[in-house]
Amino acid sequence: MTDKSIDIATQRLPQEFAALEKYIQWAGPDEFRRLEFRENQPMDVIQEFYDVMLPQVENILAYFKRIDEKADSVDEDEALEARTLMNLMYGLSDAALSVELHKSPTVPDGMPWYIWKPEHDSTDWKNKPKIQLFPKVKESV
Repeated sequence: MTDKSIDIATQRLPQEFAALEKYIQWAGPDEFRRLEFRENQPMDVIQEFYDVMLPQVENILAYFKRIDEKADSVDEDEALEARTLMNLMYGLSDAALSVELHKSPTVPDGMPWYIWKPEHDSTDWKNKPKIQLFPKVKESV
């Protein structure tokens, strides 16, 4: 569910995670936007977000489990808040790459974010032909 029209500034998190709303810009609605955001942050900002989010992971996963258990009774606002929290977790995974692996907002010696477009963020990704790793070779007669 990627909605490019989502305005991050109007998004809200579940009440128990309201303190994390300071970091709502990390909750971009798609990978492309999250990568763009991360690559435009200095390392100290990325590190701060990572340091604040990491201790919350267990609580957030427990929240998702509770939401999943009552899926039939979740109202629209609660579902949107959960989606925003999930996007914030995706933002954490992007920040973790910078903190734990690259030690940089960008991928050293990698392509810039604007060249790379995640396939699953394109509108027709499900219609792309399947890749055959071991194509059948016609036997010579």
